[in-house]
Formats: sequence, C-alpha cells, structure tokens
Amino acid sequence: MEEHQKLFKLASILLQYPEREWLEDDQLFYEISQLANHTARKRFLQFLDYAKTKEIDELCELYVRTFDLSDRTTMYITYYLFGDQKERGQALLKLKEAFRRAGLELTGDELPDYLPLMLEFAAVAPVNDAKNVLLAHQKAIKGLADRLQEVDHPYFFVLDGCLAGMAAFFEETRGVDIPMRAEEAT
Repeated sequence: MEEHQKLFKLASILLQYPEREWLEDDQLFYEISQLANHTARKRFLQFLDYAKTKEIDELCELYVRTFDLSDRTTMYITYYLFGDQKERGQALLKLKEAFRRAGLELTGDELPDYLPLMLEFAAVAPVNDAKNVLLAHQKAIKGLADRLQEVDHPYFFVLDGCLAGMAAFFEETRGVDIPMRAEEAT
C-alpha cells in the first residue's frame, strides 16, 4: 500500500464515529507510528493520546455534538459550498458517479460527501481519481480544520494531519494528470 493510501485510510478510521475497537487496537497505533509523513504521524498520535484519556461515551458525545449537531462542523463536505440547496443534490450525484467510475460502488446509507468515506475512497481509488476528488474538496476540508482549530478541538489534529498528507500527495502527483475542475468532481 502506498503511503498516501495508508494515510488516508488511517484518517478515515480516526474521523469515523468512535469505536472502542480502534481505540484499543495496537495495530492502528503501529500503522500510524510508521507513517513517513512527520506532520500526519505527529497529529494522528496527538489525537490518539487525547482519545485514550477519555471514556468511549465521552468521545461519542463529543463526536455527535461536533459533527452531527452543528452545521458549522459537519463532516458532509459539500454542505459548506451548497448548504441544503438543490445544487448539493447534483454535487452528491456527481461525487457518487466519480466513485462509480473508479470502480467503487457505495453500498451503505452514507452520503458520498461524508469525509471519512471520501478518504476511504482516496485510499483505494486510482491516483488520478483520488487526486481529483480531494482537490475539488480541499478548500472545504481546510475550512473544517480551521473551524476546529479556532475552538482548540481535538479532532483538529486528525484534520491537520490529513491536510498534510493531502499536500504531500498533491506534490508527489503533480504533473501526473490535469485535475478536473471542482464543479466536475462535486
């Protein structure tokens, strides 16, 4: 597995609804500690250090309060561009189609703009497909990270590490393909 794939997969896990299994998973800690990207490794470990000091119920409550009950920090990335307008539905369809073209059919009930799902896609999709989707949504992901940083939120660590991984991925793949415009990917 390529470094960017591993990094995006780990970020996807850390950004999902907290589960006791991954909090107690030594393999997760090991995989994070092996990341070559220093910033991502440091930030993911900072988040794990925080998470391990909390009870699972506290983490779940924090997650719900932060990502499910606040439009300001939702994990549904197209919301930042379109809100609840009809254009968001069109963007979701285009994103779902990008996933399908890359050979990944959505099987769950989750919307395709759910950040952990987008990162999971980036971990398994062909390089150009992953790059196009992430580039198209980079500004919204950065905005979410900024809002979390403003309130000194522990999930900022994961977003900041993810953004560092995205920057490295974009740099590594520069010139590989001409990315589609944001409106084509969303």
